[in-house]
Amino acid sequence: MKILRSLATSLFLVILLSSPLHARDFRNIIKIPVAPTGFVSDSVGTGRTNFKQIDQRLIEQSVRKIVASWNNNTLSEYLADNFQDKSLLINTIRRSVPRDANLRVLSVQGVSTLEQKELKQQKDKNKQLQSIVIATVELQIEFSDPFNGFVRLPHTSQFYLQVTESE
Repeated sequence: MKILRSLATSLFLVILLSSPLHARDFRNIIKIPVAPTGFVSDSVGTGRTNFKQIDQRLIEQSVRKIVASWNNNTLSEYLADNFQDKSLLINTIRRSVPRDANLRVLSVQGVSTLEQKELKQQKDKNKQLQSIVIATVELQIEFSDPFNGFVRLPHTSQFYLQVTESE
């Protein structure tokens, strides 16, 4: 009887202790991507939809140039001056990413304009249209791992691009 009681107590403790561990799986937080602070003005989300259309091919070419710059270590040239922790990002990529890693664009989707404003040049009186555009990009990083062989890691990112067009 004593063995049965200790066995029942042990079983009860195992069930009791394993339940909270199992419940932790439901507490994963999925971050909702948002624009970096100060990059997009407060006018975003006001329902304005009369933006001038930005050429989808231009955005796709720009994304491919940015990815190519990541592959040849010139990414800092494409990051905005107000990009938060710009040098930390570059140093982390150099330190943590395998040297033979190659980033590849699989697709560019969901291109939409978040903000547009007209800029007037004082010197030559020309107008410029500055747009903040967001693009959802399917990427894949590829590299050789000495233990796992050739590795492909797909990823979805959002690119915030500042496009300036002269008239």
